[in-house]
Amino acid sequence: MKMTTSRIAELAGVSRGAVDKTIHNRPGVREDVRQKVLQVIAETGYVPLSVRKASVQPSKTFRVAAILPPLTNPYFAALKRHMDEIVSFMPNLSLTCFFCGPTDSRQMLSLLKQLREQDFDGYLLRGARSGSVSEELESIDRPVIFFECDIPRVKRLCLVGEDCVKTGRLAASLLAKSVGYRGEVSVITGSAELSSHQQRLTGFLDVMRMEYPEIRIARQIYSLEQPAVAYQQTNRLLEDCPHLAGVCNLAGCTGEIGHAILERRKKSSVRLVCFSTGKDVITLIQKKIVTFSINLQPREQARMMFEAMYAYLSRGQKPSSDFLKTPITIALDENIDSLLNDFGPV
Repeated sequence: MKMTTSRIAELAGVSRGAVDKTIHNRPGVREDVRQKVLQVIAETGYVPLSVRKASVQPSKTFRVAAILPPLTNPYFAALKRHMDEIVSFMPNLSLTCFFCGPTDSRQMLSLLKQLREQDFDGYLLRGARSGSVSEELESIDRPVIFFECDIPRVKRLCLVGEDCVKTGRLAASLLAKSVGYRGEVSVITGSAELSSHQQRLTGFLDVMRMEYPEIRIARQIYSLEQPAVAYQQTNRLLEDCPHLAGVCNLAGCTGEIGHAILERRKKSSVRLVCFSTGKDVITLIQKKIVTFSINLQPREQARMMFEAMYAYLSRGQKPSSDFLKTPITIALDENIDSLLNDFGPV
């Protein structure tokens, strides 16, 4: 069946007007309704008419540069694939991708200086706290869209990503449910330089302290989003805390963390809650290591970024909000089949 806005409205149980406002980032839609619409769009792979029109309207070709973390992270590999897919519908918008370590401010600064000389029309990047990077971005007279992580007080068109405090709170509730609302747990995050990681951690700790007094946080760990560090830190954690009931990973490297837990499965039964739904996470769900994962919707994030950038470059239209929120869904063993379209067969 051909997917239309009317069909999207029917599947989401909302009005067609609500679908139209959501697709075009217009105000006047309740957040819960908007989330329903975005979830149906993400699940059906619907490509809005505004994107399809861009493929037939003759106009200037706008050059966009995207700076991504290394694609060893399954989430960013999926995001890159969906970015390429969306741009394929928009021949008057070209995408060139560059790669930089998630907190390597020197490399980011050097890359931004090189890109300035190539005269791109717009930039997409994951923000990380750095005074020098912030100054360089402030001096670039081009629209900038941040995805996942913001940089406070830096001029940008918008941020596209999840409500990180909300997902951190959700992760805490899911972990509490996984361990039976009592016992020792640990929380792993990536870097203090990434705002999304710190916001998730804030939400997680707030809920744990306020709602679950019988759960004790044995240790907080920073993995720096480095696979070897994540694996080693998890091994040390499991060795030092033999009674650990659960772990919540608020960043990347879930595959390495899960592998460390899997190796000690005969000695302990540790529940893992995490973010993203890459192949590594899906495999860990199948092996009963990951109980819940918060899906970050890479396809929807890519669509929202390019629609916002194209609308601004082609028509001067600013997004309806400076924070475009992606839908939040939860992956578990009962629904992982629906996630394979994002990441391919496991």
